[in-house]
Amino acid sequence: MSIEMGLRWVRVSLRGHGGETPSGGAFFDLLALEPERAAQARPSVSAWQSANLELFSVDMADVQSHPEPFEEFATRVERGFLDAAVWLSARPEDGFVRWRGQGRKADIFIGGWLANEQLDLVLPAPFLLACGRAELPIQICTND
Repeated sequence: MSIEMGLRWVRVSLRGHGGETPSGGAFFDLLALEPERAAQARPSVSAWQSANLELFSVDMADVQSHPEPFEEFATRVERGFLDAAVWLSARPEDGFVRWRGQGRKADIFIGGWLANEQLDLVLPAPFLLACGRAELPIQICTND
């Protein structure tokens, strides 16, 4: 018998919405983005395009060979959220404030793909706390 997990992949990103004028890498500069994270960053290069930083992603296809793929998927997602919480908490205290002070917005975007109608996703308290401290709303969108 085969059991199918609803969530096939998940990607969590930090977005800096700059508005009509492209913001380039200004969002990342305010947040003191480390050079080793630059590969996951996409600056804003056109009007209304947000600057995006992928915090983590997990794909069910990457854990299929694991003895317990569903548990491994859940473990990697939890680890991703906890690592993201640490990273968000380490940003300069005034980075998000300065960004919003320019009339701009920032948020967390959680995207994923559902193979069925069930979304089973746990947002760990440290991640929620880090988002709350930075005043980052969380948007979840699947199958987009």
